[in-house]
Amino acid sequence: MVGYHALQWCDGGFDVGRAGVDTFFVISGFVIWHVTAGQDPAPAAFLWRRVTRVAPLYWLGTLGVLAIALVWPAFLPEVRPGWRHLALSLAFIPHFDPRGLPFPTLPPGWTLDYEAIFYLIFTAALFGPRRWRGRMVVGAMAALTAIGFLFADPVYQLGANPMLLQFAAGLGLGLAVEHRLIPSRLAGWVMILAALALWAVVDTSGIFSELWRPLLWGVPAVLIVAGALAVELGGEPRPAPRPAAKAVRVLGDSSYALYILHLPATALVAHTLGYSRPWIFLPAAMAASIAAGLAGRACLEKPLLEILRRPPGARRPAVKAI
Repeated sequence: MVGYHALQWCDGGFDVGRAGVDTFFVISGFVIWHVTAGQDPAPAAFLWRRVTRVAPLYWLGTLGVLAIALVWPAFLPEVRPGWRHLALSLAFIPHFDPRGLPFPTLPPGWTLDYEAIFYLIFTAALFGPRRWRGRMVVGAMAALTAIGFLFADPVYQLGANPMLLQFAAGLGLGLAVEHRLIPSRLAGWVMILAALALWAVVDTSGIFSELWRPLLWGVPAVLIVAGALAVELGGEPRPAPRPAAKAVRVLGDSSYALYILHLPATALVAHTLGYSRPWIFLPAAMAASIAAGLAGRACLEKPLLEILRRPPGARRPAVKAI
């Protein structure tokens, strides 16, 4: 996603980079199922953890780019100020921006509107029996998808479309792990390579369409997440992580902050170094985005989580990012 948005300052290209969103949805479905498997969390507590995990940094990022747009409109040309637009964006309500496009004030936040739909459905399912939870979530996602096809635009564009089924696919992977249906590590590497090959074929062939996105990009997304799970969990216990693996984990922990902050970080590079030389601009934008993600995680995201999830009377709470 970072590479895709960076290249938008140049001549575009790397459209398949948008498939990171599809992968993100699959991962989200898996994580939510995995952390609640075998449990009956209180719906209100579950929803509070989701809100505190996602909303504070997103709100700060949204208000930050809005403030910049008010004094420097050219900094991020796709950001359009507007009080109604801002209010709906902060509330995670899908809507059309002043340009008539289905993006919030911080454009990448459209994915969080889908996340909000998923979280609300999962919260509602927590009121039902645990054995029916997965079926209720998948059924609701399928029903919303059908409604989107029935009413078409604008309902389809604003969230009721097959991309919701990618959360359900991730939930299915969570069920597979729960029941120890994990292939070998070799099979996991094969799935990862197959996913990359499918994305490459779709990208180079030009056969992509948004209508078929859940198949053309969603299926490889499921394969790559399933493959990663197999590599991580399949076979014998893995050796202790090496420093490189620890660095990747730190970067992974910062991925949400990177996602929220990479657009203004890339814009800063574009306005300082320029973007006429992609071989310089792209690595610089990637480095700046990663630095922003690491800093945002350490200086904003973690402290906010500690404050919002602090038990009464606790001094140094242990905060989990899930």
